[in-house]
Amino acid sequence: MPFDWRGFLIVAHGLRNDSSEGVQRTCLGRAYYYVYNVSLANARAMQFTGNMPGLHKQLWNWCQKHKDPNIKQIGLDGLRMHSLRIDADYKDSPIPNLAREVTIQLSRAQAIEGLIARINGQTPPTALIP
Repeated sequence: MPFDWRGFLIVAHGLRNDSSEGVQRTCLGRAYYYVYNVSLANARAMQFTGNMPGLHKQLWNWCQKHKDPNIKQIGLDGLRMHSLRIDADYKDSPIPNLAREVTIQLSRAQAIEGLIARINGQTPPTALIP
């Protein structure tokens, strides 16, 4: 049975109100990796052929260049989420309004899962309660 990447989003959502900077940064990363993996699987099913190194940016660029506006939006939001994940994981400078950024990251993740469901003619996963 394949790994259910949504578990990452559920973990991030569950930890979102913890005020510890390390936990908040972890939330940013877990939400991003959920979106990255479900978006990558969806793109692969649509003939995306990107490879390492640089697969993350290749994916988001491919999405942004796609003719489908839903996929373009996934690319735009995915790239924004990627940038924030890089800040959270690799930069030791404070992230301004970190709690707000966590809320935005989680919101983007749920929006992307809704877009992917729409693209595939499926019902979106149950929204996580704010």
